Amino acid sequence: MDLAGLGPGGVKLAPGELTRSVSTTRLDDAARRILVTMFANGLVDNPVPAPAQDVITAEHKSLAHEAALASTVLLANRSSALPLPTRLRSLAVIGPAGTDALTGVAGSTYVDPGTWTTPLQAIKARAGSGITVTHAQGTTGDVPLSTVPSSVLRTTGKAPGLTGRYYASPESTGTPVTTRTDSVIDFTSTPVDILPAVWSATWSGTLTPTHSGLHRFSLLAAGTATLKINGVTVVTGSRGTRRFFLGTYDYPLQGTIDLAAGRTVSVELTYSNATADPGTSGLTLGWQPASLIPAAVQAATKAEAAVVFVNRIAGEAMDHEQLTLPADQNQLITAVAAANSRTIVVLNTDGPVAMPWLNDVEAVIQTWYGGRGMGTALAAVLFGDSDPSGRLPITYPADASQGPGTTTATYPGKNGTVSFDEGTAIGYRYYDAKGQQPQFPFGHGLSYTTFAHGSLEASYSAASRTVTLSVTVTNSGSRPGTEVLQVYATLPTAAAAEARRLVAFRKTTLAPGAGRRLTFAIPTDGLTVWTSGTWALVSGLYTFATARNARAVTVQSKLTIG
Repeated sequence: MDLAGLGPGGVKLAPGELTRSVSTTRLDDAARRILVTMFANGLVDNPVPAPAQDVITAEHKSLAHEAALASTVLLANRSSALPLPTRLRSLAVIGPAGTDALTGVAGSTYVDPGTWTTPLQAIKARAGSGITVTHAQGTTGDVPLSTVPSSVLRTTGKAPGLTGRYYASPESTGTPVTTRTDSVIDFTSTPVDILPAVWSATWSGTLTPTHSGLHRFSLLAAGTATLKINGVTVVTGSRGTRRFFLGTYDYPLQGTIDLAAGRTVSVELTYSNATADPGTSGLTLGWQPASLIPAAVQAATKAEAAVVFVNRIAGEAMDHEQLTLPADQNQLITAVAAANSRTIVVLNTDGPVAMPWLNDVEAVIQTWYGGRGMGTALAAVLFGDSDPSGRLPITYPADASQGPGTTTATYPGKNGTVSFDEGTAIGYRYYDAKGQQPQFPFGHGLSYTTFAHGSLEASYSAASRTVTLSVTVTNSGSRPGTEVLQVYATLPTAAAAEARRLVAFRKTTLAPGAGRRLTFAIPTDGLTVWTSGTWALVSGLYTFATARNARAVTVQSKLTIG
């Protein structure tokens, strides 16, 4: 069978990308592996049932709420800012908290929430008539912006638009194949017919702002693009595609700069489709000349507390190039925090972001795109109806220099080679091995109450090859709450492995003053290391510790194994 021209999933590829034949024997082998797996898992005798048609029943809503609640992580809570005090009479909700709140990542895992309760709706409903809730947009978040109009752009000849120079090469050097005036920069395919498959372009001219203050700019690109204003790089980066693979969101590059109304500035824009998906190109220069931040600051000033929502788009075929929150969201948080001493930040993101404003806000909540239940779950956490019981499944670095993948070139590597020099020191183990202090460690998550861990009892059965650990967890605070007890093991020095590894965890909800005995049976398979081509249990002294996160050990016990 000749597969030339077809890529994964039947996607059409450019000529020469896949020009080899695959034998019938090889295809039969691939099909056999799939069928064997289906038979082994009962998918042939018991096919997967058709998807449920009604997923808006009370049971479904309750499950969505509980799932969102269980994953909500309270990262910081200074001065007991949360839960919101019962005496509160006014609250400002700022940012994408309505139907523009992200409920899931783009790609094959995206689920349309259907009819759902947005965070803003849930907060208003929970606040009731006793609390005045106002909403200010503040930011539109991580979205592409409206196209910069020709009315504010001028070429050197004073024509509306920018002067475009197009090159038949990946870089804009040499003699352009054509030069023309483009009224706006907004195309989704090759704009000039005579250009080859891989090409580049530059645009130059001036822009005269219509407003004074912070301006947002976005580049919705398939390829690599850079925007400079008055010689300062405002936006730069690369995108393989303008829209996520199987996704629902566009994926812009973002930047901000302060400009004054009527004061003309120079504009330089460069573009190359060499880094775009093969055979594609596209670029839209967008802007938001009137900042939404001043109105948000005004709303925050008039309220007793402010909840600021920020987000970052995520999905398949996407790697974040930096930790920084996109667009004007850091400026928004900083401005609101300066106006309101009880500012709570809600991170509706897929993972860690830089937090230059962390010491200026009172609380930070991570919601992870909580699905259709995120609104009601967040309201329950904000007002203290439920204890935030999520814990971090990853480490949040203090800055971009921390963590694995920072010392060598990661994907796509250097000269086609990717080096994984961290070895077994992945995730939180890397931070331990390098002595790095993260922003928030693996397993971190705060509660509205406190917990005490009793002495840890440990025993080992050689017959069952099992370590048994028992500990009593007590709610030592005045509120009901949920503890996620984590158990870490430190291996003998002879193992030459990571300093500490997570071997068990359990979530338990307790009333004030209540205690519960937790017992863990840990197979020694979870304590082995890879050596000489096999997994081996190293004999020696092991240390088992209960902890609240990878860096907050509470009690420990030593045990000789082997």
